Amino acid sequence: MSTHLRFAPEILVRLGEELIPHPDLGVIELVRNAYDADATHCTVTLHNASQPGGTLVVADDGDGMTAESIREGFLLIGRSTKPTSPLTRKERRKVGEKGLGRLAALRLGRQVELFTRPREEPGVEHVLVIDWSAYESVRTVEEVELIVETRPTRKGPGTNLTVHRLRQGFDDAEMERLARAMRLLTGFFDDEDTGFQTTLNAPQFERVAEAVNRGFFDEHEYKLEAHLDEQGYARTVLYNWKGEEIVRGEHSDVAPDGPRGQLQAPLKYEAPSASFELWMFLLDKRSFELRGSRRQYTELRPWLKVVGGVHLFHRGLRVHPYGDSGFDWLDLNLMRSRSPELRPSTNNSVGRVSVDDPDDTLIPKTDRMGFQENLAFIELRSFARSATDWAARERKRIRDNNRTGNAATVRKEKDQAKRAVKEVLKDLQRFNPVQARQVSELVDTQERYIQALERDRLLYRSLATVGISTAVFAHESLSTAVGLGEDLEMLERRSRKLLDAETYEEKINSTLGRAQRSAASIHSFAKVPLRMLRRNKRRAAAVDVNEACREFAEMFGGYLQDWHIKLDLDLCDEPVCVLTPIADIESIYANLVINAAHAFARSNDPSGERTVLIRTRAEADRVVIDVADSGPGLTDVAVQDMWLPGEGGRSSDGTGLGLTIVKDIVADLHGKKTVLEEGELSAEIHGELGGAAFHIRLPRQAEGRDGQAATP
Repeated sequence: MSTHLRFAPEILVRLGEELIPHPDLGVIELVRNAYDADATHCTVTLHNASQPGGTLVVADDGDGMTAESIREGFLLIGRSTKPTSPLTRKERRKVGEKGLGRLAALRLGRQVELFTRPREEPGVEHVLVIDWSAYESVRTVEEVELIVETRPTRKGPGTNLTVHRLRQGFDDAEMERLARAMRLLTGFFDDEDTGFQTTLNAPQFERVAEAVNRGFFDEHEYKLEAHLDEQGYARTVLYNWKGEEIVRGEHSDVAPDGPRGQLQAPLKYEAPSASFELWMFLLDKRSFELRGSRRQYTELRPWLKVVGGVHLFHRGLRVHPYGDSGFDWLDLNLMRSRSPELRPSTNNSVGRVSVDDPDDTLIPKTDRMGFQENLAFIELRSFARSATDWAARERKRIRDNNRTGNAATVRKEKDQAKRAVKEVLKDLQRFNPVQARQVSELVDTQERYIQALERDRLLYRSLATVGISTAVFAHESLSTAVGLGEDLEMLERRSRKLLDAETYEEKINSTLGRAQRSAASIHSFAKVPLRMLRRNKRRAAAVDVNEACREFAEMFGGYLQDWHIKLDLDLCDEPVCVLTPIADIESIYANLVINAAHAFARSNDPSGERTVLIRTRAEADRVVIDVADSGPGLTDVAVQDMWLPGEGGRSSDGTGLGLTIVKDIVADLHGKKTVLEEGELSAEIHGELGGAAFHIRLPRQAEGRDGQAATP
């Protein structure tokens, strides 16, 4: 006996209502069908639809369907026409899949009426009626006969589909969702023209359209453009608000391929070619004023509330739910919370990832909620995330270069201005002594204020260095305390087993020795903050870097020894001085050595040798300071990025500020913005001791103000 597969009517429920979690998604499926039909416009109308029982009408001016295409396409569920005809008459790449979404949309109501007028059969209209109640009294779906009627018409090509007696009403929230989905479906960017427009006959659509159409793209502070080519290689460009190119990035700058996201020899992305654009905004009044904007910055936030986030466009149409409120598929908000330095979020940026996907590597989920997370989608998302990371790094580098390195230059400009003011005061004294005195008092007050700010800046820098040292020391001390606790617990267990007295005494003495060393280290470190924060250390003088190094070694030697870190000093024979506060030189030593100690702690290699070398050299007009260690090297951050705030300490117990402080000090002493590019401050991933190596060149000062080098 031969037989064949049959389907019970219940399958329509499984493939219908349960595939569409929200009714607005069903409507969007029907609108997407209009796009595949080469329509230029699609209109959605809801009648009495706030409660169940209403009517949905979807009308388009597309190519319509013949009776044959209704039978072999519209009513054939589970088979796609894309493999044989992936492009439409207008060269649109089809977005419909296998009809499951369409079936779910048709099941929104209890009866469906289809009126379609094929372009290839002018003057003809085909009519199909589906009454879903007919399937309730049969055993298999094949038992219900559907009739396609053909009749003459004067209407032009297109399709009208009416869903009667809706099973679920569209409340205010659903209507708002539908209005936003329809307005954003074909895009909302200034340069788009898909040749396809949608309209929802509802006041919610008008409100959303009005908010979206206002458009604030020209108010962006930065714009990122990233492209992924067909071979899987990325390139990026960052623009400022004037549209001027700031920096370009190649694939090796963008693609992370190492531990903790370190940039190494890049691998290509296994994703379809794509483009990614991200407009980043500053939500503050000053940003708008500096650009001379005619609009208020307060108008930007409501617009971003509607369109904010990164949207995914597949073959010209937006894919739900990417970019919807609460669906941050690139984790922008998470990355911003972890590292808020100049990172975009869904509240201050809007973007689009556009992909054509000719090979159908992105597979829609059955419930129409985006794509399956296969390799192609994961890699596409990784590309967009990496491009965003690259933009954040470049913005921080720009900000960092503008923020640091100006102190010496500003001091020179201030001195020149003071001399000019004195000349003016001399002339003013002859004509108006009272006014001259008032101006002089004002200048003196301003000078005292500037000096106070300078002292505060140096104090905060020293406080930050002490804080970083304390944080790392506390972490290591906690590990020591845990180790002592484990030893004591072990001794207690073994004592119960009546160990021999000699072994027991040996273990007790070893544990007590560790405890004493730890206590001595804590006592030694307790004096460090007071010594580093002495007022006289924040006064500029000719500082001998060798004496400052010996002072540092004395302060930190105790607990470095407790960490089993050997500090080697290779100091040049002659005094070598730098005109700067002693606190700055101590901060350089402290932050680089603490950076090495932190690296040792992260390496989790108790058997490895822990050595830090500080070497000084004298050149004709430069003092050279080298700090090298035998740790694991710079393994968790790119060398070019480690000087940025928050980047040098990506592990959970680091701050990432120590190396930034070092860069700030070196930049201030040179009065330049390009201390890294000009070689005044550099680093090696693996130096002479195998670990990180830092090299600093500072201007050499012959003698102090009183003719002698300053001492700590």
